[in-house]
Amino acid sequence: MRFFAYAAVLTSLLAVSAHSEAPHEIRFRYQDGLIWLKAEVPAKTKSLNFLLDSGAGVSVVDLNQAHAFGMRVGNPELVQGVSGRAVAYRVDDFEANSGGVVLPKSVLATNLQAISQRCHQHIDGILGMDFFRGRIVQIDFAARRVRLVERGSLSLADCEILPIRICNDAFCVPVRVAENPAQWIRLDTGCDACLDWVVSDPGKRLTQGTSVGLSHLSKRRERRERRYRRHRISAPGDPGDPGDSGVDGVKTTVQIGKQRFAVLAAVHKEPMFSGEAGLLGNGLLSRFRLTIDEPGSRVIFERNR
Repeated sequence: MRFFAYAAVLTSLLAVSAHSEAPHEIRFRYQDGLIWLKAEVPAKTKSLNFLLDSGAGVSVVDLNQAHAFGMRVGNPELVQGVSGRAVAYRVDDFEANSGGVVLPKSVLATNLQAISQRCHQHIDGILGMDFFRGRIVQIDFAARRVRLVERGSLSLADCEILPIRICNDAFCVPVRVAENPAQWIRLDTGCDACLDWVVSDPGKRLTQGTSVGLSHLSKRRERRERRYRRHRISAPGDPGDPGDSGVDGVKTTVQIGKQRFAVLAAVHKEPMFSGEAGLLGNGLLSRFRLTIDEPGSRVIFERNR
């Protein structure tokens, strides 16, 4: 579930402008079930708090920070929400790095104050799918490191390798839930839960375990109602948003490759994103060293040691 899902009436996004050929390593803090990175802006002493969100289609910077840092903000762009309209602004000259890694130059600027109140500190920005483009990005939850790695350095022994499909400007991977056939589920490091699962087929098997109420998930769900995506915005509490109260929880199983896990999942009757069967979040992803190989259209899951 998301803080809110952003979608602007935009036709294109710029890819990351430059990649260093040398391998880089970024330290991160894992808190609130999310990946926090420090971003540095040249000639500025203050660093910014960014979230790494593989489920977001575009990177975002807080509008107040954009103004404070003197960034050139473009004309307002129409942003349509599920139940209302909002405004975002294009910033084409965003210059920042994290651990020496260049961040996307073209981002959206919008107010992040509301969703920041649901975390332990202010969110100054989100690194979305454009951060991963053209790169092999390894997220080592155990070591608290994000690394840019070379293809020749990858070790595939004892790993599960799943193909990537791009759906709605986000990475999706085939996952089996409750012994049902594999479904395309969003790989979402911006989600702190294990699984949000769409069950629109009444004949689909849920679980053989015990159903539990939403109260078991509510504290986590308040922090998960976040989504920045290229073609839609939905704020928490909007009708049809994943944050609505009509979500049930079940104990079920998730199979990634040959590995199976017992998890607590939030079950939705309606799709959160068209053509997708849910969100696979950090509650489960954090058990792995996760390598997102965007050029190779694959994700490598290696269990933490």
